[in-house]
Amino acid sequence: MKKTLSVIRSILLSALLFTIAAAGTLKAEIFQAGTPGSPTGLLSGNSIVIDGAPSPGLIANLFAFDFLRSDGVIVRVNESDTERGIYTLLYKNCDIASTTRLMNDKELAEARALGVNPVPHTVALGAIVMVVHPGNTLKSLTIDQLRKIYAGTYTKWSQLGGPNRPIVLLQREQGSGTVETFNDIVMGKTPVSMKVITLFNNREIRTRVNVTPNAIGYIGHSWIDQSVKPLLVNGIDHTPNTIKNGTYPLCRKLYMYTNEKPFGVLKRFVEYSSTVDGRERLTENGFIPVD
Repeated sequence: MKKTLSVIRSILLSALLFTIAAAGTLKAEIFQAGTPGSPTGLLSGNSIVIDGAPSPGLIANLFAFDFLRSDGVIVRVNESDTERGIYTLLYKNCDIASTTRLMNDKELAEARALGVNPVPHTVALGAIVMVVHPGNTLKSLTIDQLRKIYAGTYTKWSQLGGPNRPIVLLQREQGSGTVETFNDIVMGKTPVSMKVITLFNNREIRTRVNVTPNAIGYIGHSWIDQSVKPLLVNGIDHTPNTIKNGTYPLCRKLYMYTNEKPFGVLKRFVEYSSTVDGRERLTENGFIPVD
């Protein structure tokens, strides 16, 4: 899905105004927690601190300018991964954990032990998209074919109707909600090949696919641009309609978690995606609002 100019403007504004760690350089360890229960409902002064998955983090970046303008609140976004965002929230070093999955039983048990009550807020619908080099002639793969590719059963593109070249496998790092969703839907109990190359984020996979003609990887649908070729899955494209109705096989939801039910500006922020302005920002930048 192509990004609009408004995405570029929003990201540039966010980078300039909010000191956003777009490449993951801002570390969660340096977040300074303020006084819990303050009138703003925020941990760190007059800023909303967010850590976790890049896709809902990008949504936070898109919302950031509106909240600086309306509330004078700075939004600080750290792009790490879902798991790290969750634990940053559990140890009360961020206001929001951005995730691409719901918390699991282990994480919820640890939250209870730490006196934290995680509350999920669905901010958008999304999808995982399989991407290959633009020169790849394939148009579609089935879930079964993807499983066999990532299990190492298929090792050459010629086994799938392509050229007689080795398949280069790319995946996200462990702890990423994207890789967990991919493994749940595609791999099941089948282990991933030991030959897979693990990269840190959507940008790295997109860049590696663009410069590696034999590569295949997967990224969040909002990160698709002309540098890579998206594949159909089971013959179905990742359109707003197929994602909304669940017919695209690699659908998912994007979440923001808070500790307890939020109030004040934090409540308005996690609920902004349901407002007219928030839905407009999502739609114009390639995200899919929740009906």
